[in-house]
Amino acid sequence: MGLLDDRVVLISGVGPGLGHETAAAVLDEGGRVVLTDMFGDRVEKIRADLDPGGERSLAVEVDITSAAHCAALPERVRARFPHVHGIVNVAAFDDPVGGLMDDDVLDDWDRAAAVNVKGTLRVTKAMVPLMPPDGGSIVIIGSTSFARTRRTRWNLAYGMSKGALVTATYFLADELGPSGIRTNTVAPGWKWGPRVEGYFDGEAARRGVDRQVLVDAISEELSLRRMATDRDVANAAVFFLSDMSRAITGQTIFVDGGHVFR
Repeated sequence: MGLLDDRVVLISGVGPGLGHETAAAVLDEGGRVVLTDMFGDRVEKIRADLDPGGERSLAVEVDITSAAHCAALPERVRARFPHVHGIVNVAAFDDPVGGLMDDDVLDDWDRAAAVNVKGTLRVTKAMVPLMPPDGGSIVIIGSTSFARTRRTRWNLAYGMSKGALVTATYFLADELGPSGIRTNTVAPGWKWGPRVEGYFDGEAARRGVDRQVLVDAISEELSLRRMATDRDVANAAVFFLSDMSRAITGQTIFVDGGHVFR
């Protein structure tokens, strides 16, 4: 018996790393997955890796910033699965880096808001009608960046967009709660996976140091002295998707090894 036996979970942004790990965690707990990403070849490759026979999965190319794509998604899903019991919003745009006084940061905000805020809410709104009469669970993947800054790497646009999602979590919890739909946010900090590994590789090469030196420096900032992993964050999402959290809504949980409080 798994925590998500026979439940269908839609995951946006199923690329390498957290999206992949979230899908794998849902499947491991007995669930079925609708995998979406703006790159159709990538999402199909991940589906073939996780569910080679395709019995428990559906892959759909979706750009969450497109109203037309999101409007068409429910029918694509309904043709395979009558209901969606959970939604995990992983898709995000995190490239803009800079503070207020850096060039073009306010222009970067437009792209961050379009994907992280409007895109997340657009795909969620499209899928809520497919949730069963007894409700479901919406999980937003946020970030500790809304609550903690890094003086060596300002990321104003991204942090603001993730802060907006925390606010949205409160409103959606209240609006959708009477229908039995819970809304919660998982806010990761540093999490070891392909994207973070690539970042450390690049920084190590730029500074001419061993990668482990940089990893150890970050780990020393954490209460647990070790980074979370993509799977740790995925497991928190599974908790919110399952009946283990059936009385929890409107909450944000930090999965960061104790970074935000130091």
